[in-house]
Amino acid sequence: MLDSQTTPTSQAEDELDLTKVFQLIMENWKLFAVFIPLGIGIAFGYLWYSHPVYNMTATVLVEDEGGSDISQSILDEVGVLGKKRNIENEIAILSSRFMMGRAILAEERGVDYAVDFGLKTRDLYEETPILVDYNLSEFAPQSFLVFVNLSQEDNSKLKAAFSYTDPKTKEDIEIFENVEFGLQTENALGTFLFTKTEFFDEMVLGESAVSSEYELTISQLDFLVTQYLEVLKVDEAREKASILKLTIKDKVPQRGEDLLDAILKVYIEDNIQKKNQLASNSLKFIENQLSLITDDLVTLEDEIKGFKSKYGITDISEEAGFFLTQVGTLDQTMSELDVKISIIDYLEEYIKSDQSLDNASPASLGLTDPLLTSLIVKLSELYSERESMLGFTKQDNPLITSIDTKIRETKEALLTNIQSIRGGFRASKTEIEKQLSKVEAKVRLLPKAEYELLALQRQYTIKESLYLLLLEKKSENSILLASTISDNMVLDKARSSEKPISPRKSVIYLIGLLGGVGIPMAYVFLVLIFDDRIKNMEDLKRVTRIPFLGIIPHSKEISKIVVGHNTNSPIAESFRSIRTNLSFLISNKQAEQDGSKKNIIQVTSAVGSEGKSFFSINLAASLALGGSTAIVVGLDLRKPRLAEYFNLSNEEGASSVLAGFSELEQTIKPSGQDNLDLLVGGPIPPNPSELLMSTSLTSLLGSLSEKYDYVVIDTPPIGLVTDSLILAESAATTIYVVRQGATRSATLNYINDLYSSKKITSLSLVLNDVKQSRFGYGYGYGYGYGYGYSENENSSKWSFKSIFNRS
Repeated sequence: MLDSQTTPTSQAEDELDLTKVFQLIMENWKLFAVFIPLGIGIAFGYLWYSHPVYNMTATVLVEDEGGSDISQSILDEVGVLGKKRNIENEIAILSSRFMMGRAILAEERGVDYAVDFGLKTRDLYEETPILVDYNLSEFAPQSFLVFVNLSQEDNSKLKAAFSYTDPKTKEDIEIFENVEFGLQTENALGTFLFTKTEFFDEMVLGESAVSSEYELTISQLDFLVTQYLEVLKVDEAREKASILKLTIKDKVPQRGEDLLDAILKVYIEDNIQKKNQLASNSLKFIENQLSLITDDLVTLEDEIKGFKSKYGITDISEEAGFFLTQVGTLDQTMSELDVKISIIDYLEEYIKSDQSLDNASPASLGLTDPLLTSLIVKLSELYSERESMLGFTKQDNPLITSIDTKIRETKEALLTNIQSIRGGFRASKTEIEKQLSKVEAKVRLLPKAEYELLALQRQYTIKESLYLLLLEKKSENSILLASTISDNMVLDKARSSEKPISPRKSVIYLIGLLGGVGIPMAYVFLVLIFDDRIKNMEDLKRVTRIPFLGIIPHSKEISKIVVGHNTNSPIAESFRSIRTNLSFLISNKQAEQDGSKKNIIQVTSAVGSEGKSFFSINLAASLALGGSTAIVVGLDLRKPRLAEYFNLSNEEGASSVLAGFSELEQTIKPSGQDNLDLLVGGPIPPNPSELLMSTSLTSLLGSLSEKYDYVVIDTPPIGLVTDSLILAESAATTIYVVRQGATRSATLNYINDLYSSKKITSLSLVLNDVKQSRFGYGYGYGYGYGYGYSENENSSKWSFKSIFNRS
């Protein structure tokens, strides 16, 4: 028994009835049978229509660039910290527009080809039947489509439709043209030249032709760079290793692989080019000097030959030769110092001109000072870092300002070091000049002709030694240029994933399955939440404590009286059970009832269409079959239906009797079944409630109660009008009809209030039109349930066997 402070409804709201959920699922199994295949079918269609996208990956090892250990220690001593290349800078370089643009140009991309199958398109890459060369006009948009129709009959021509959106007016424009292969065509977008490929016959002509419809997407470089950067990802492959992983997505695996390889190739070439830039400039400087010295050597050779011919000297003396050797040695040293001073001056001007040294070393020019080398490496790294950051930030960014400050400080340190080196070279040159002056003083003592020849010979030796030195440096720089390798190395070339990353079949099919299950489940839960209609006994128990009289199964009979056709039918058995329970109910209340109304039974419901008239007729018929006399009285004066059910005239009835227009005996009609009569509602009166409140009602019911064993009153819905409350005062018991799937829980609140306040002294419920179900929804709660809730659950179980075994 429920606590008097707790309503059945509030108790049920706190927990989810899983049994009811299961019952609703089984009741709506057709929804699942439809939506699950539908969901999987939609998933299959999506997978068939969608173009698969693959993931391409490649890895590159980024070597740290820094000076030698000696150079690093010197930098530490002078307060200039060496800085290894930041891995984030390399990520920025690899994912920059500059690098992507160079890769796209290297791949000669600009047109994407696709074959049109009608309902779907598929991208083509290398195997395309046509190619197009173009030169876009200044009015061409960033990207536009060209729809191409290739004719099988005349394969020398094609139909092209250029479709684009005007950048200014934003209007969609189409240009239709008939184009011949190999002949240039021109329109507002530019000039275009279509040519066939080796795959034309295979893909367009013959029985194995793929399609004659193709889509060409022509894009400008800036648009392609933006498009590909959106699908390119560069990140660290490992935390403690300078290895970068490049990932790109593409619909065609080979196309994505080629683009990744092109990016890495351009990246490596760019690194080599930066390393060779100073060496290339040095080589140009050396070649320029060699050209000048070669001219001087030719001039000196001619002068020496002329001098020897003029004075008839074929060779210089032994003493002069000794002096020439000494002077030559000193002159060679002097020349080397002059070259180094020239180089250091060249390097100073190069640095002052704000040109990046690009990771190159001056060792190729013969400058082996470790501090100079380390400072140049430092400055080169700062320039590289600055260039990389400018790819994704502005000039006035604080990070750029900080790098500019470091560049300025490093340049000042480098220029100071250059001045120091130059000072050392000049000091060495001054010392050589002193030694040379002593030797030259001795040379002047030689004869005039021999002295002049020695001077010419000396100049030639100086130029020759300088020429040989520069040739040596040129050779070293040439070897350096030829042997330069990148600090970076491609570890893994681009490789595509074996399976597409999008759409993923398993995920799509799972989504389809979940959708197929989810939609019916959502419907089930919406019904569970919002549909408060009574569906079974459990629902009835949750919302009311009014005694229960019985269950009426669903009937497919056309006749309104269903209990007389087959006495062993389930519905006949249900009315027999209700008749028995009703006799106990009336008997228990007999002591409390006035004798004049002990056999009057009122039948009502919350609203219309819940089967109260059907129940009234068949209850009376069941009572009549039991040997009692019974009459059904149609007191639903607002909407009389009793005459309609039995095809009787409604011109006279209860309303006319109550109004005094008809005699009771003449108004009663036979039903066609033994012991059962009818009193139809009669004409609809203007004042139904006043008629029912009159003394005529008491007189009418009293007369019928004396004449019949049972008087069954079919009354209006108690939830709509007050007529039933008026009639309840004259009835021994009131039966409230609840229809499965029609009566809402909220409508029972009113009858619960009437029951609690005892405004109706004897009240019981009947669950009508219960459909049999394997899942517990039906009338498995049985008959003989009594007019109260049974303590024994087993007593509420209904079975066909118990009915068939009845006598």
